[in-house]
Amino acid sequence: MKTNRRILSPLCLVLAATGICSFPGMVLAADRITAATTSSSLAQDGSQSITNIGEVNAESIGLSSTAKQLASTDEKLTKKQIFTSTQSETVINKKQMEAFGPASGAAQALSTAPGVTVRGYAGIAATGRYAISVRGVKTGWASVAGDPERNGISVLFDGIPMNDLVSNNGSWDSNEIPILQMISGINVIYGPGNPSSRWFDSLGGTINFVPVQPSAKPGANVGMEFGSNGTLGTHFDLRTGAHDGWSGVLAGGYTQNNTFRTGTFNAPSRAFAYFGKVVKTFHTGTFSIGGYVDSANEFRPNFIPVSPIQGITTQGLNANAPLYSQATSGYYDSLPESVWFKQLKVQDYMLYSKLHLQLDRQLGLHEMLWYRHGHRLHNRINNFQPGNTTEYYYPNSSTFGDKLYFDWRLPYNQVKAGGYWIQQQENSFFSGTANAGVPQTAIASISNPTVQYNSDTTDTTYLAGFLQDSIRPIHALKITPGLDAVEFATQFYNNGTEGIPYPVPGAVNFTATPNSSKTFTRLEPSVGVRYAPVQWGAVYANYAITYQNPNNGAFGAYNGSVVNYNTLQPVKSTDYEVGAKFLVRNWMFLHDFSLNINYYHDLLSNETVAIALANGTQEFAGASATLNGVNLSVMDSPSPHWHLYANLGLNHSYYNSYIPSGGGATMSGLPVSYNPNLTLTSGIYYKTFVDGLLIAPNLVDQYTGAQYLFNNLAGAPSQQMMPGYNVLNAGVTLKTGILDRYVPTLKSVSLSAGITNLLGRKYNPIEYITSGGYFGGNSAGAILADPGAPRQYYVALSASF
Repeated sequence: MKTNRRILSPLCLVLAATGICSFPGMVLAADRITAATTSSSLAQDGSQSITNIGEVNAESIGLSSTAKQLASTDEKLTKKQIFTSTQSETVINKKQMEAFGPASGAAQALSTAPGVTVRGYAGIAATGRYAISVRGVKTGWASVAGDPERNGISVLFDGIPMNDLVSNNGSWDSNEIPILQMISGINVIYGPGNPSSRWFDSLGGTINFVPVQPSAKPGANVGMEFGSNGTLGTHFDLRTGAHDGWSGVLAGGYTQNNTFRTGTFNAPSRAFAYFGKVVKTFHTGTFSIGGYVDSANEFRPNFIPVSPIQGITTQGLNANAPLYSQATSGYYDSLPESVWFKQLKVQDYMLYSKLHLQLDRQLGLHEMLWYRHGHRLHNRINNFQPGNTTEYYYPNSSTFGDKLYFDWRLPYNQVKAGGYWIQQQENSFFSGTANAGVPQTAIASISNPTVQYNSDTTDTTYLAGFLQDSIRPIHALKITPGLDAVEFATQFYNNGTEGIPYPVPGAVNFTATPNSSKTFTRLEPSVGVRYAPVQWGAVYANYAITYQNPNNGAFGAYNGSVVNYNTLQPVKSTDYEVGAKFLVRNWMFLHDFSLNINYYHDLLSNETVAIALANGTQEFAGASATLNGVNLSVMDSPSPHWHLYANLGLNHSYYNSYIPSGGGATMSGLPVSYNPNLTLTSGIYYKTFVDGLLIAPNLVDQYTGAQYLFNNLAGAPSQQMMPGYNVLNAGVTLKTGILDRYVPTLKSVSLSAGITNLLGRKYNPIEYITSGGYFGGNSAGAILADPGAPRQYYVALSASF
């Protein structure tokens, strides 16, 4: 393994000293403190904080001490926490997660939140990958270029970062969360957030998938589902209950489906995930160990031209066959496996621990340690046109991290101070081979000569130290200033042919940049203000400057041009927003009514826009962009029978500057691609009891407005738009407990059924202008698309014990 000695920065020394000094204190506190004086609960920014026993949330009132401690480990945001925060936040509950049926995944659940849009090629299947946009900032990948910030959202599982630190292509993939039944809720913090909840990719927001947690009482849930296109799945969660201060949970599931695209190849995909966690409660806090593993193996469908192109046929270039397009061969048509084949695998392994200690009545300590290994595999064979090569792509990374912070509850103040250290090694490996005689299911680089390749290693060390205060000079006013010091240290190695099995003479190395290194150190100031003149209403505002390390492509990976490290800059976000929140518990027809409206403005600079080329290489344009708009969300339960919610998003995003790859005239005022100008989601839920049977129908409607396309031919955003579309989903759940008399310990049985895209709308969530590399011939300048799923059904059965 390559190493490079570095002089430790002052920030590194401070963090190291803080971590080392904390361990004796942790041991002494556990030995000396014998009576519980406070309990842990969630802070308004979603992180763990210390709260007096008398201030625990209503759900824990009347519980035993052990039950209260276990409840404190659940990080789901409550309505009260969202209402009292200086930030824009939301939590996606079980109702919203179930809107698209039991086989849907993380992306579909997130699409029900205000300001969040999703695009992808797999319909609603959890096995596919989707690009997720939070107020215009992206994470995930859906095979379309042109995003100014592709990795600007931090994704957490139970509070632990899942993101690769520097990967340009696939920092996080949505099919890493394929089993939604093991998720109890999803927290979304919009914008950078406060320093204590901020991570290295939190420019546009932070998403925390909160899994089911250990509980005081034992229990279990099991279920299975099936539906259209060979959809089949099963899931479970088992809770041990509390025994001598210990409690555990084990959850998991499996799902599979075929593509909804028509043709001779059904493109089978499958995914599984398992999660386990054990919590030990004691007088002074909690200690937990958790683990998560996920794996998705999918066959991605190919793009299809929107309109016919001469020579582009269902059997290849200039074949004696029908023209391949939505208008001719069929809206959902796909190419045969013998013409085009792409297999993708995504896997993660995570192991982590968390410690929350009450050192005295005012001082608390919080520490978490984790390890994550992630890798992807692309295996593509393209026989559409002569001379195409196969693709074997295997990026992988191993990450170690530790976050430690203290909080002090003082008169009129709550102070938090600490930081994190994260170390990662990522290997970016790509091998392109000649496609002659390659079997369709072959691993491209194992037994075939390499004609083009990329083999790079990127070592990164991220350090952050923060100080945050929450000041309440009067009860109605809260001011949260913060300062975060961050350091991004990157060492880049061009490995050449190392690890390449069979390079032929003249094989092309995508990477031109030699071994290099770069370190950035920046300060991130922020402040949030909330004023509540009445108990049920508040206005708020926040401002933050945050930074992000450039991706590995900006350092040279897959880049045919030599990167000048002297001019390389970290991505910068200057973000502010203003808004108003309302929370009414019970007044006339308003019951647990909440409303949030806000205006946001985010200036992104020093961006590197990646543009994938047909031969596997990439180009990188430079850009700065302004993302701004308005979000509105409202929710109410006007009666015990009804629950209603709606989200509205208005977005206006544009490039302040766009410098094409290789230089050229700087363009300005171009629209940012794939940010809908309008999004609207509304849901109606009803429930009633008939002879011991709960009947709960629901309707969820989503409208996605027009979006600007990216032009691969020009390597720049275009003024051309794809039309908006509307999708309506309907479902019903029947639930009863009368079967408990026949099955010991059985609490309830549920039967759910539903139809997605109830009206059978034909729409394309993805379109782009091709440079011609995908199909060749005279396809350059044509629009290619991934269609959305047609009408599909699902049926699910579950039982609770």
